[in-house]
Amino acid sequence: MQHHATHGTLIFGGNDRSSTRPRGRELTKDESEGILYAFETLDAERTGYVSRKQLKVALRALGFGVKKADVMELLSRHGEEHTERLDFQTFRKLVADQLSQRSVLDEHRRAFQLFDVLGQGAIDFITLKRVARSLNLDIPDEELQDMIHEFGKDGMITEQDWLAIMSTD
Repeated sequence: MQHHATHGTLIFGGNDRSSTRPRGRELTKDESEGILYAFETLDAERTGYVSRKQLKVALRALGFGVKKADVMELLSRHGEEHTERLDFQTFRKLVADQLSQRSVLDEHRRAFQLFDVLGQGAIDFITLKRVARSLNLDIPDEELQDMIHEFGKDGMITEQDWLAIMSTD
């Protein structure tokens, strides 16, 4: 049954400690590249600057439910409350601050919500199969069924099951 857990780890993204996000940590290469990509995308006119509003757009695209007041508080926390246009270094510093505050538990919850496409509070076999396919994992249906039975109850993996899977070593 160990091979099922291995596939489960691949699908669920768990147990790879290099992907955890402790507070105050350094950005991963992917995060750094994502910040640069977001900045370049928002700086469509190639001025080297983005607006406060564009910072808010970037943070929302990263899954932060920020409002204007949250952006103002973030700017203030970094001594940028009077800055209207943000250069890349400032933009990177502000986005990195938000990313470093995102907890591992928050990330696991967000991942579950992404997979729970029907919003039913649980992932069933069909959804698990879709996830495996979207990750280009060639896992036979029988193994996917085994994963559901191993990790979940009643043919479903609930958010609680998901969080338990993600927190195991």
